[in-house]
Amino acid sequence: MKLILNKDIQKLGRKGDIVDVAKGYARNYLIPKNLAIVATNSNISIAQKMQEKREEAIEENKELAESIKLALADAHLVLPQTSTDEGTLYASVSTLEIAEVIEKFSGFRLEEKQIVAENQVKEIGLHNIKIQLSEDVDFEVILEVIPESA
Repeated sequence: MKLILNKDIQKLGRKGDIVDVAKGYARNYLIPKNLAIVATNSNISIAQKMQEKREEAIEENKELAESIKLALADAHLVLPQTSTDEGTLYASVSTLEIAEVIEKFSGFRLEEKQIVAENQVKEIGLHNIKIQLSEDVDFEVILEVIPESA
């Protein structure tokens, strides 16, 4: 059954995409929850407009992501944390804390999901943190975790 998605659905498609799904999935889940509509000729033209709007938004977001990347290029972020005498942190650094440090440094508020923490930061020192602003724009910043002074 061909449907037009009203919202982004993980592993299925993005808003405005025309997808082919099982009739039961469409009738019992997607259509009743207003996640999709049936793909008729008139609805297909609506879907094309949705896709055009999405493309424009993606282009705008890409420009914003590039400006954030330039603002944070070669950034050296410093975050004080409580630690043991050996340099181990009592709690690992969260992506929320990293986002707050970036906001203080640059004025840009990043979402936690844009900060890719491959390895948890659990000790004092320098750490490379990957920032993924969009599918095309990603970069690394240096986070220095220092002992918090008492």
